[in-house]
Amino acid sequence: MKDISIIILLAVIMFAVTGGSLVGPILPEMMAPLGVGQKSIGLVLSVYTLLALISTPLSGLLADFYGRKAIIVPCTILFGFSGLLITFTHDFGLILVLRGLQGIGVGGMMNTVTTAIGDMYQGTKRHQIMGYRFTVQGLTNAAIPFVSGALAVMAWFLPFYIHSLAIFLGIFAAFKLKEPTGKSPRPENYFRRALAAMANIRAIWLFSSNFMGFLLLYCLVVYMPIFVVGDLGLTAMHAGLALSVGSGTASLTATRAGMLRKRFPEEGLIFSGFLVCAIALLLIGTAPGYWRMLAFFVLWGVGYGTIMPVLNASAAGLVSAELRGGVLSIFTMLIYLGQTLSPPFFALFVTETGVHRTFFAAAALALLPIGFTLFVGFKKKIP
Repeated sequence: MKDISIIILLAVIMFAVTGGSLVGPILPEMMAPLGVGQKSIGLVLSVYTLLALISTPLSGLLADFYGRKAIIVPCTILFGFSGLLITFTHDFGLILVLRGLQGIGVGGMMNTVTTAIGDMYQGTKRHQIMGYRFTVQGLTNAAIPFVSGALAVMAWFLPFYIHSLAIFLGIFAAFKLKEPTGKSPRPENYFRRALAAMANIRAIWLFSSNFMGFLLLYCLVVYMPIFVVGDLGLTAMHAGLALSVGSGTASLTATRAGMLRKRFPEEGLIFSGFLVCAIALLLIGTAPGYWRMLAFFVLWGVGYGTIMPVLNASAAGLVSAELRGGVLSIFTMLIYLGQTLSPPFFALFVTETGVHRTFFAAAALALLPIGFTLFVGFKKKIP
């Protein structure tokens, strides 16, 4: 933590995760000023994640050929500048364009930081550092939704000024960030080797679990605020607090990632994490009031904080450094695919009586990664 490059990388992650956690709680506050309804406002997140999904593979490829810093610096500045421009418009179409540009920026930020950490650490130490990375991510997600919700009560666009600070971080990184590894030479048969690294049951399991984790997460990010404001009659600040409780619990759980990995196999951790998340989603959907729902968000945070550090560290260990950017770009791309598909998919379960059925559907979907993990663990035991 004394290395300025590590501080910069963690700061980049902090801004990257606010692309979703800052916006989710303020969606209800954006609807009236921008003239959009419940089923359309989710596009503010979906467009962002769709462009992140598209740009991530390209950024991973470029990071392998030209270095990590060459991607991190311009993407961070693009993210911040686009966020600043959002504060100057009330046109919903233009906001979607600017959110798309933010998605392009965050596609390079998130993936390349994960790649850089994978370059710098190995073994259980990598799990530990990924846990710290997720802790920083979780603490950011714990603080930002509450702050964002409070600012949005005054004016919906005020939270986007937080994004504009990424401009200064990008400029600072241009001068102070050190390349984690030297520029790798163009590897022979790059695409064939990268595909081979992903064409096995363990890689497919890790990648699909990552996709499902974010599909479930964004059900909460998008529809829980609508549930709190519309069904419970509370404010965006209350919605932000609920997300903060879940993220804060996840971040504290992630600090123990290295210790947990030493004691338990990755299959056991991922299985138990998804099981706890499924139970939490089911309970959130049946919560009779706000304060009980907060308790269930604590349960969600324990499960989610168990899953994510293991998935990131294990995925980073699939390949060597010269292929890591490209392979992890597919892993990261599935994050944005899950985030992009989540709002329109769970919109199918929204009814005139409310959005609580979306949480029941999410709990049922959690059975898929649970079953896949059981299969992988059983297959591993067979000689």
